[in-house]
Amino acid sequence: MEPRVAKKYATALFTLSQQRGITDIVWADLTVLAGVIKEDKRLLKVLAAPQISDESKHELVRNVLVGAHEVVTHFVLFIIDKGRTDNLVRIVEIYGHLLDEARGIVVADITSAIPLAEPEVKRIVARLETLSGKKVRHHLHVDPEILGGVIIVIGGEIIDYSVRHDLSRLRDALYALKVHEAV
Repeated sequence: MEPRVAKKYATALFTLSQQRGITDIVWADLTVLAGVIKEDKRLLKVLAAPQISDESKHELVRNVLVGAHEVVTHFVLFIIDKGRTDNLVRIVEIYGHLLDEARGIVVADITSAIPLAEPEVKRIVARLETLSGKKVRHHLHVDPEILGGVIIVIGGEIIDYSVRHDLSRLRDALYALKVHEAV
């Protein structure tokens, strides 16, 4: 499924859940569904299989989503009927992003060469919240190849304070220098 199609489905579900005041309930049910799908990839294959009847697929979904809000159940059944099960997980991810956006939350991926101490993380997150004007949910990553410093990806922007980046800029500056021979 094309990403923009997944976004259309996620946006439609999010809009409906907002109108009904059930965004958190829908999110909780979608999170459970995504967990089931990630745990057993065969579920999506079964839901996408043309040789399995829609009635059987609907029954399977109803069994998997026992206790889920009817909006979620009907949405997943609709996705099956439209043949869009191939990217159901992506639809759930986009719904989560839309929910974060509505709550004024931005996600930041913070990569460092070594694990950061809690006070460092708090200081970085506080600075990001000040800069963005939003609540920041962060994910920490360790990549020794950046040598030192941090790389932050937030709201589609990259803030690169890594040693690797600084060395790369220094190398480029040195290559750009015109060196004259002494006579």
